[in-house]
Amino acid sequence: MSYDRCVRCGSCLKICPIFDAMGEEQYSPRGKTYLLQIMDQIEQDPEAAKEFRRLLFMCTMCGRCKETCSSDVDLLAIWHEQRGKSIREHPDEFAYLKPLQEALENVQNIYGLDPEDRAMFWLDELEDEIPGLADKVYEPGKKAEVMVFIGCLMSFRSSQLDVLRALLTTLWKSGTDYLVMGAEEFCCGHPLYLIGNDEGAIELRKHNKAVIEDAGAKKVITCCPGCLIQLKQYHDLGDIEALHHTQFFDMMYDELPTYKAEKPFAYHDPCELHRILEIKKEPRSLMDKMHVDYRDIEPTCCGGGGLLRITDPNLSDIIIQMRAASQHLKDTTVLTCCPSCREQLLSNELKTRDIIELVSEIIEEVGE
Repeated sequence: MSYDRCVRCGSCLKICPIFDAMGEEQYSPRGKTYLLQIMDQIEQDPEAAKEFRRLLFMCTMCGRCKETCSSDVDLLAIWHEQRGKSIREHPDEFAYLKPLQEALENVQNIYGLDPEDRAMFWLDELEDEIPGLADKVYEPGKKAEVMVFIGCLMSFRSSQLDVLRALLTTLWKSGTDYLVMGAEEFCCGHPLYLIGNDEGAIELRKHNKAVIEDAGAKKVITCCPGCLIQLKQYHDLGDIEALHHTQFFDMMYDELPTYKAEKPFAYHDPCELHRILEIKKEPRSLMDKMHVDYRDIEPTCCGGGGLLRITDPNLSDIIIQMRAASQHLKDTTVLTCCPSCREQLLSNELKTRDIIELVSEIIEEVGE
């Protein structure tokens, strides 16, 4: 196993948000890989083995440890494998994850809500603002060049409505030929992937692929980096291009009017977008085309990844509070382009906006 390559150099300690928050070796990537290396001994003590399994889920899966590892240890793959193994072999210890898994199996969304509500909530709110919006909801036989994959979080959380409004308004104003999947959109499977349940995600992916293909889409776009990981790497979409919304609009607009703001923004890179998908240029290119005044902040996790808000919400809050303090975020507006990061920022009373909100505003101002 690749964890045998770990030489315990300690480079991962400096950048791990969990170690930063907890300050003890066992919470660090180095600490966990060492425990794996002596697992034969640990398994002799049931309580120690149980504690190790708990530690596996005290992680945001941000990927920064893998990025910095000079020994080329694929830490994300290790955490993924070990999480799945732990749940399969000790399901009683992870009973708190059972409602999530049952919701995804029964109604194909993380909230356990009626699939019809995927479109109904935001459609009721936005159809008077965006002409023809109701006609943009997929039904068998409808075709479009672009399929919009909204994702569970943006479909069901009212806190995401402003971003969805901006996205759909910009698509309308730009004349894009698009559809949204509505009730036919199933969860992308990323939450199951994060707990190592690859098998559970297969049927979700097959269904989404069939709908996207039936619509004849050439591109599928999403605001959610987690959804994008699944669409790009696991949905087997063939020639259908999966894009983040910042990539899509950066390709669409060669130039944009200047966005004027009273104070500079701070730009927060979503971990899964920046580090795992390596989409770094397009969000900045889009901001630069609007001449947005912003500062880059340390590219570390907000604490909202890896299902940490479910597995250890207190630790998740500590991480964002430390980040807000160290990066001086209390008195600024944080720009980002990830619904999970947005939820994390808003839940800790930090001001935040998605880049697409700025694009939508200036397009409406100039009447494009």
